Amino acid sequence: MRDGRPAPAGGTPRTVLMCPGQGAYLPGALRHLGEVPSVARVLRTVDTHSTALGGPRASVAGLLTDPAAPEPGRLVRTDPLGFDLATYAAVVACATVLLDLAVPPVHAVLGHSVGDLAALTVAGVITPEQGVRLLHDRDRLLREAALPAAGLLATDLTAEQAADLLSAADLPQVLIAARNAPGQTVLAGPDDQLAAVRHTVLALGRRATPLTSRTAYHHPLLTEVHRAFRRLLRAQPVAPPTLAVYTATTAGPARAPAHLRTVAAAHLTEPLALPRTLHAMRRAGFTTYLDSGPRALLSSLARAALPGCATAAPSRTPAGLDRIRRRLATALS
Repeated sequence: MRDGRPAPAGGTPRTVLMCPGQGAYLPGALRHLGEVPSVARVLRTVDTHSTALGGPRASVAGLLTDPAAPEPGRLVRTDPLGFDLATYAAVVACATVLLDLAVPPVHAVLGHSVGDLAALTVAGVITPEQGVRLLHDRDRLLREAALPAAGLLATDLTAEQAADLLSAADLPQVLIAARNAPGQTVLAGPDDQLAAVRHTVLALGRRATPLTSRTAYHHPLLTEVHRAFRRLLRAQPVAPPTLAVYTATTAGPARAPAHLRTVAAAHLTEPLALPRTLHAMRRAGFTTYLDSGPRALLSSLARAALPGCATAAPSRTPAGLDRIRRRLATALS
C-alpha cells in the first residue's frame, strides 16, 4: 500500500522514485510524451497557473516538447523562472508516467535539492498549482534579495578532500553544498571565489564543472530568502503523503506537516548528504531506485553510493511510453 511508511529491514523489497533538481531540464525532453494525457495535464496546469500569476516569458510546454528550445545555460540567464518551472514540470510529468506504469508499485519518493518541490507534489503533499505558486514566490524573493553573483561547482573530490582544499585556500565563502557520492562533492559560493577554487582543482588534475544554477543553493547567502520562504510556507496547506517522502538533507522520512514544509525550503540553505539518505533507505528495505528525470543523474549517484542496488532511469531522453515500459520491466523484474 502507498501509505507513506517504509518497509522494515528484511521485509518486502520496495521501490523509490527519485526526483532530481536543476539538471532535469533539457530542451524538448518530453517531446515523445507530450500527448500522454497525464503529461499533457501537468504541462497545461503549469502553464495555465503560471500565466495567471504573470509569467514566465516562455511556455513550459514549449520548452519541454520543442528540441529547439533554449539550452539550460541560456534559459537560466534569460528566463530563470521559466527554467525553474520547466525543471519542476519535467520531473513531475515523468514521475506521473512512472507511477502509472510501475509494477510492483512505487513506495517512496526522494527529492534532491530543488527537486524536493517536485517530490512533494508527486507524493500528493502539495498540488501542482501550489508548486507553481511557490516557484513564483521563490523567484520574487530571489530577485528582491539582490544577491551577489554566485553558483555551484561539481568536483570529483571526496568531501574530506574538498574540505581540506577549502581550508588551505582560505576561501571562507565557498562551502560544501552537496555530498552526492563518494567521488562527487558540489561546492557553492560567490562566482569569483568559485573560479579560484576551480583553477586549483583543475591544477591538481581533478574535475571541476560549473553547474547550471541561478544562484548558490544550499548556502548561507540565501538565509534571508530561506526565512521569508518559510514564512510563506506556513500558510500553505499540506496533505498527508501518499508515498513516503525522503530528502537528501535528512536521513529519515518527513511525515508531520511542519517537517514537510521544512523540506520545501531546505534546498535554499541546507547542505545535501545523499549517500546518508540512500543508506538509511536501504536499511529500511528500499531496494530499487528509479530516476524520474530525463537524464540519468540520480540513478548514477545511487549506483555509486549503493553498489549492487537496482537503479534505472526509465524516462531518460529520448523516451516514449513503449521504451519506458521496457526499461521499467527490466528494472523491476
